[in-house]
Amino acid sequence: MKWLFVIALVTLAASGCVRHTYPYSPKVRDYEQAEYAPRDEGRTVGSLWSEGSAGLFEEGRASRVGDILTVRIEERADATRDAMTETSRDSTTNLGVTSFFQAMQTLAANNPGLDPAALISAASSSKFSGGGTTSRSGTLTASLPVHVKRELPNGDLYIEGTKVLLLNEEESHLYLSGVVRPVDILQGNTISSSRIADVELEYTGRGVISERGSPGWFSRMLDFIWPF
Repeated sequence: MKWLFVIALVTLAASGCVRHTYPYSPKVRDYEQAEYAPRDEGRTVGSLWSEGSAGLFEEGRASRVGDILTVRIEERADATRDAMTETSRDSTTNLGVTSFFQAMQTLAANNPGLDPAALISAASSSKFSGGGTTSRSGTLTASLPVHVKRELPNGDLYIEGTKVLLLNEEESHLYLSGVVRPVDILQGNTISSSRIADVELEYTGRGVISERGSPGWFSRMLDFIWPF
């Protein structure tokens, strides 16, 4: 009885604690760039401006490694597919021998129920009808600041960023990476996700709601091994 009281007290104390974000390792993509033509160097030797500084007439848009760019994520996907198959086949076969050296007459006389004109008769029929419909839709709208991780040989920028949000003990993880053209970056240092090439966009989460929204590990294991 004493141990039950202690366990109940510890459980009550633990339930009153505030749970913070779990340790999280941001995703890092190993992006393999394509082949590019050589590019002329932007500054000559002896220039008054260093490689890490902005030019006198440059805009405040992301253009160098380490700069921050805001991506406006506006993704919508809708897909529908229908399939219908119908097959049918009918077959009829009749085989008979009316005369064979008087043998058929003798056989018919000895077997009154035998018809020499229809010794073998067979018929078959098969029909198949199948159909299926699948559809999938999804919408994601968000704003995600990302870093310029690499400048490609043709001047394009490889970007990557992650956002982790904890709300009511439910974590949300948003990840994006891809390649953008500096000319597509707007004046507010923003770019639409529809202008990003080789994009990888992931929106996942973990927590009480995610755990309750999926079957337990034992149920998933039974579904995997159950043959029927």
